[in-house]
Amino acid sequence: MAEKNQYFPHLFEPLKVGSKTIKNRIEAAPALFAFEHYIELNPDPFGYTTPVPERAFRMLEAKAKGGAGIVCLGELSPNHEYDKRFPFEPYLDFTSRSDKQFEIMKETAEMIKSYGAFPMGELLSCGEIKTNIGDGINPKGPSEKDLPDGSHVEAFTKEEILSCYQDYVTACKWFQAAGWEGIMIHCGHGWLPAQFLSPQYNKRTDEYGGSFENRARFTVDLLKTVREAMGPDFVIEIRVSSSEHLPGGLELEDAVNYCKLCEPYIDMIHVSCGHYLSSSRSWEFTTAYAPHGPNIEPAAVIKQNVSIPVAAVGGINSPEQAEEAIASGKIDMVSMGRQFFADPAFPNKAKEGHADEIRRCLRCGRCYPGPSGEHETEIWTVKFPPLDSCTINPYDVWPASHHKVLPDRMPKPEASRKVLVVGGGCGGLQTAITASDRGHQVILCEKSGVLGGLINFTDHTDHKVDIRNFKDLLIRDVEKRPIEVRLNCEVTPELIREIAPEAVVLAVGSDDLILPIEGIENAVTAMDVYSNDFAGLGKSTIVLGGGLVGCEAAADYIDHGVETTIVEMKGALMPETTGLYRTAVHDFIDKNGGKYEVNAKVVKVGKDFVVAEQDGKEITIKADSVVNAMGRRAHATEALETAIKEAGIPVWKIGDCVRARQIGDAVREGWTAAMEII
Repeated sequence: MAEKNQYFPHLFEPLKVGSKTIKNRIEAAPALFAFEHYIELNPDPFGYTTPVPERAFRMLEAKAKGGAGIVCLGELSPNHEYDKRFPFEPYLDFTSRSDKQFEIMKETAEMIKSYGAFPMGELLSCGEIKTNIGDGINPKGPSEKDLPDGSHVEAFTKEEILSCYQDYVTACKWFQAAGWEGIMIHCGHGWLPAQFLSPQYNKRTDEYGGSFENRARFTVDLLKTVREAMGPDFVIEIRVSSSEHLPGGLELEDAVNYCKLCEPYIDMIHVSCGHYLSSSRSWEFTTAYAPHGPNIEPAAVIKQNVSIPVAAVGGINSPEQAEEAIASGKIDMVSMGRQFFADPAFPNKAKEGHADEIRRCLRCGRCYPGPSGEHETEIWTVKFPPLDSCTINPYDVWPASHHKVLPDRMPKPEASRKVLVVGGGCGGLQTAITASDRGHQVILCEKSGVLGGLINFTDHTDHKVDIRNFKDLLIRDVEKRPIEVRLNCEVTPELIREIAPEAVVLAVGSDDLILPIEGIENAVTAMDVYSNDFAGLGKSTIVLGGGLVGCEAAADYIDHGVETTIVEMKGALMPETTGLYRTAVHDFIDKNGGKYEVNAKVVKVGKDFVVAEQDGKEITIKADSVVNAMGRRAHATEALETAIKEAGIPVWKIGDCVRARQIGDAVREGWTAAMEII
């Protein structure tokens, strides 16, 4: 019998799933946008110089190499006609085994297995949630209806239902022929099987509608058909929503009964929650305003009612939580999606006793902005920014990353250079780490007495514990390397001449934006409030600025029992913020008594009042204090740049000193600058 892992013995214990044995209890969850990146598109919609299929391959390789027990390829449609959701598809052609995609998938399965991982695919039918992309094909769902966007949903006929089952069988056989060991069938998040189960969607009067058993029949018969076609040695996993967390939506009791009906035909149950059309509010994707691992307890209830393994997904970013959930018998396996973007080596680091080196997902939504839940027929291709890279993982190779060239193909340094990094915030820290790892001699100068920069404010708010962990990790990583750190050291032209660096990276951050408003000096800054542990706010406060900084600050003040009113000049709060996260912050403010005035231009500030112009009238708001959270502006670097350039030294500017933005911009620009120093 294999010796148990000394750090996380239950997490790294093998698991029997059907007739197969998985090497550990960690699944790399099916990830959006793995599917169409196996299709060669000309021109490529993201403008990559590296072939997109290679990026998809490398993304999955990072997960397998990083130690995942199961690696699941996400969101493939068994029928790319009525399930087509995006304009730049088609999906894989499951009727062909002689095309390039089939060969790529064979190579991918072999690669995953070479690392001891178990390759699985995921099949997803969107049903009536098919996006109107102008292809003239109506969506199909359980029942006929008209959607708000004008689309007409056609009801599946019984013949079409049986044909749908065969589409799944064809896809499963294709996967099996390509060397994949199993399939996950998505039965949650409001997709087609869940639509048949839900009385909100399913108004049928035949054997597929009415009673719970009838509404579950679509899924049960589908699974039975697939099992009979595939035999006992092909693993079948289903993903379910423990609750849709929507008014009138499916609840935990429904999920339990659903799983009991499905159990005879499947090998594992993967418990998620929520609904695609309200990703934030339903916790399909959790944010910093939701607990970590919210599906563990519901999964435990399901596990009590079945005799097959149960996995939980959602907001799990620590091996400690995963170990406890498995050791306590609540679940058998953890599944992680975004965490594998943040750090695909999560399993190996935990297994080898380096859990403190794991870059833990911030749940910020940068990798997947998602539908906001406020405009339920809109998807990211219509309203929201394109998928971006991970905030904290500049090394990522997943298909929607910012790199135009894969990291390991960037030029190697010609020599070890003396590199001066000015500024010890997250961008400067990442620059120093990467430059040191590239063999350079790094001097990191920080004007204050501590590293961390602006994100040191996270020491004072529980909502930002994940960012705090990231900040602390960066500092630890710097301390582990031969990096010379100089605190309380303001870099001047004289110091640059003294150090005589061969390359300089300016990462000096940003300053509070102080607008020319009468009495603005009466307001304290949002960062000062954090530094003072919220002292001085009184019982009530007014926050000037309803952007992300102001709204997150307001959420923290509300959390500390302070009556808070936000004043915003534009017509809505956080108009520049992506869907998922914007909704989460907005909902927290709304549900906890926060107030706000929009279309309100501040014209005067007192110590305990604000005067604003709104709709042609003057309004006065009173409170115990006023906080300036109107934003930040890049810190001036002209004098330093001039001195550096006059000395003929290459210089890079990164992060907020270019333009005040977000953590991910500073981290990626710091990494890129360090990689460009050769």
